[in-house]
Amino acid sequence: MSETTTARETPSEETATGETDTDRTVTDRTITDGTATDGTATAPADASGLGTAITTAYSDALADVYDDIYPGTPEIAEYLATLTKPGASVLELGVGTGRVALPLADHGFRVHGVETSEAMLARLAEKDPEGRITPVLGDLVRLDLERTFDVVLAPFNVLCCAMTVDEQIAMMHAMARHTAADGHVVIETFDPSDHHVQRKADVTTRPAGGRGVVIESLEVLPASQNMLLNSTLFLDGAAPKSSSTVMRYLWPSELDLLAAIARLELVGRYSGWQEQPFDGGDSRKMCVSVFRPLA
Repeated sequence: MSETTTARETPSEETATGETDTDRTVTDRTITDGTATDGTATAPADASGLGTAITTAYSDALADVYDDIYPGTPEIAEYLATLTKPGASVLELGVGTGRVALPLADHGFRVHGVETSEAMLARLAEKDPEGRITPVLGDLVRLDLERTFDVVLAPFNVLCCAMTVDEQIAMMHAMARHTAADGHVVIETFDPSDHHVQRKADVTTRPAGGRGVVIESLEVLPASQNMLLNSTLFLDGAAPKSSSTVMRYLWPSELDLLAAIARLELVGRYSGWQEQPFDGGDSRKMCVSVFRPLA
């Protein structure tokens, strides 16, 4: 059992290898809520929000099949390799089972991964027995690790998991305060054009590996820009299991406004990780936005 490490880390001088004490925090992987008992960094215990609670329950329900539903995305690591220096420090919000973080570690990045779901972090621990990823159990909205990173990464619509404007503003501030002065914030959202005019539930079916399927029903509330996602998991030999979450989509211009409130400026926007031009108007396309701190 290693010494307890909390989110309020104290920065230290670099070692001869360029590594700092705050980069070498986690060895054991037991996860607790609020404070660490074994080396897992945690956010302040009073950090919470309705969006966080809903997202956590949804993530817990799908943790066992998440990797079967959503494949890994190594192209994110390839993009960050063009954005920052080799061996840079990365803070990933919504690390989940490590589908982004583990390829980042493969590229030599030093990764801290924040997650609200204990079940997701347990799966990450199984996939990362060497402990290359520093897991942080805590709220993404009011996270404060009292250190900065070369890149703060919010992939796969993580910002949309904050279900109100106030929560999204708070999450933008959290990203900004963890970004080094010469660093970058990279946020992946989606173009909401088609969803904003959706008037009935959209139902899709996804395979869950070779074990079953997930049926998803998506309903939209345009006035508040909220989306209600209901997922029902059908696995061989098991009773159906349902879970729900609420998201709030953002227009690109709205994202820029939230960033400006947090004193971040846009330096690039693309429809993919290969820097494809972003032209809007197609909800099948992602929106990758790159920001840097204002001087």
